[in-house]
Amino acid sequence: MAVLAAILVLSSMLGGCLGTDLIPSLTDDSPDEDPLRMNHLQMKGTHNSYHVEPIFSPTREYMYTHQELGVQASDLGVRQFELDVWWDVREGLRVYHNQYDSGTTCPTFQSCLEALLLWSQENSQHHPIMIWVEPKDWLEQGAEITTTVELTGILQEIEDEITQFWPANLTITPDDVRGNALNLTGAVLDEGWPLMDECRGKAMFVLLATGDMRDLYMDERPGLVGAKMFPMFTSQGQYPGEEVIFSLTDPITDGEEITRLVEEGFIVRTRADSGGVEPDNNDTTRFEAALASGAHTIATDYPGPVDGMEYWIDIPEGNPSRCNPVVAPIWCTPSEIENLETTV
Repeated sequence: MAVLAAILVLSSMLGGCLGTDLIPSLTDDSPDEDPLRMNHLQMKGTHNSYHVEPIFSPTREYMYTHQELGVQASDLGVRQFELDVWWDVREGLRVYHNQYDSGTTCPTFQSCLEALLLWSQENSQHHPIMIWVEPKDWLEQGAEITTTVELTGILQEIEDEITQFWPANLTITPDDVRGNALNLTGAVLDEGWPLMDECRGKAMFVLLATGDMRDLYMDERPGLVGAKMFPMFTSQGQYPGEEVIFSLTDPITDGEEITRLVEEGFIVRTRADSGGVEPDNNDTTRFEAALASGAHTIATDYPGPVDGMEYWIDIPEGNPSRCNPVVAPIWCTPSEIENLETTV
């Protein structure tokens, strides 16, 4: 008691000239902490997550093979996935790269979602995953994109299958993030993204499209009310009320812009490698720039070791993801982001 009294006296004496902030609180049980939110992480992603190398590849760009989606999540720590979705008059929504590069671990959009959902439900405390969906259509090469997309109905079919094959209570939608705010941007800038603990076991779907395809999606869903996917942007200005997810794929050229967007509160995707250039030279310069930029998701063609190649990426000190180096609270640790027994 004598020691405590002495400290209190000293505190009162110093408070007048030095300020009481120099004296730790003797009454608070714990310091105030900024809450952990879903944008406070940095995760590993895969580019063309379904991809299987063709037997005869016409280009180096196609020469890589991914593990099945569930294996990527469970064994390689991947938390962001990318699916190219094609509309087929006979078979519905198919997943593959193109006619010259059609190998896939999950041939339909449904089978891809089911593979990821199975892993997710078996690991229900995982941090939110991101599923980027890129609609594609051969007809768009010979006609106006709005005509072909409206004819096939691919955007609505994608939304319908998300609704059908991914539970609503495990989906993070624009409505969830907007809340009572006037628009998404205002909600993110004023209130922040949802709390991490509110998002565990859930997935966020992102429309990987620009130009007319994205415009059509947004025009048919004013204010993104009821939308299942967040639209993706490469710069600010076209839809200032809905621009909260960005893709800047070159972290060397766009590193400063990525950091600026992250600091403002937006979510950003980038890439660690492209076309085999970095892997063939075991060059991690781009990956290191991506890490430093604070991009939330860093996509790669090489999320794990490959025979005969030195290059592959992993989030340093990740569990498998880590605290975002730009915006995470200072008290954050990788185990606060995710701590699954099966996590590598």
